[in-house]
Amino acid sequence: MKRLYCWLLLFFLTAPVAAGPQLVVLDVGEGQSLLLQQDHRGILIDTGHPGKTRHVLDRLSALDLTHLDYLILTHLHPDHAGGYFRLREAWPQTPVLYSGHPLPADIAPDMTRWVNDALQQEPNRRILSAGDTLQWQGIRLKVLWPKQFVSPNLNEHSLVLLLSHGKTRVLIMGDANQKAEQALLQTNSLPKNIDVLVVGHHGAADASSKAFIDRIHPKLAVISVNKDNIRGYPSAKVLQRLKKAGAKVLRTDRAGEIRLDLETGQLSTDNH
Repeated sequence: MKRLYCWLLLFFLTAPVAAGPQLVVLDVGEGQSLLLQQDHRGILIDTGHPGKTRHVLDRLSALDLTHLDYLILTHLHPDHAGGYFRLREAWPQTPVLYSGHPLPADIAPDMTRWVNDALQQEPNRRILSAGDTLQWQGIRLKVLWPKQFVSPNLNEHSLVLLLSHGKTRVLIMGDANQKAEQALLQTNSLPKNIDVLVVGHHGAADASSKAFIDRIHPKLAVISVNKDNIRGYPSAKVLQRLKKAGAKVLRTDRAGEIRLDLETGQLSTDNH
């Protein structure tokens, strides 16, 4: 009995401590896909483009994800939502959350129109708008934007999400541009001094204004982008702005997949 007691004591002292919730910025090249994971459960925010869906599904499997509780689409551009159909095949019962942005029938490109049409028929869809909150596994997701729709411009009406876990705060901008940033600044909707910024529109020059960066003052800025991006993302001015604000910048085209433990702040990168 004494030996058994000693063995049990040794086991509990040496057993690995369960990891806290993770934010995984998947390396999907030209696009964006983020995974919030706690143990075997997760929320996927955006899917990447259609050519990367197999990679996304493989990574979810490799990360031992068995329950996808929500699929959130920040907006319907193909590099963020193009993997929708294959994700639905793999996870047909998962609720899909998006802004419900009303789009014209002839919206381009075709992939955006197809996903939009499919969402209109999706019984498990839910509409998100500014002020909505989602509680999940000790994480609070608050929708900061959009408040209303004034045009068919997808980037201008991209979902903006504030993730909070304990004292850690992560701002996920989707493809929100400077018009959205300005509106958030005018309504005093943005937090100050956040821990992590998932940079809007892949670091493009039409987002991440100086006033916006000065307000949120991120410690870490993560940019999801492919190598040798044909549009020149990320913008050199945006990179300079982030570094001047004191942010550590990580890019998926250089670091690969980026993982952050929201409880301990431990950061790791890996190429897959």
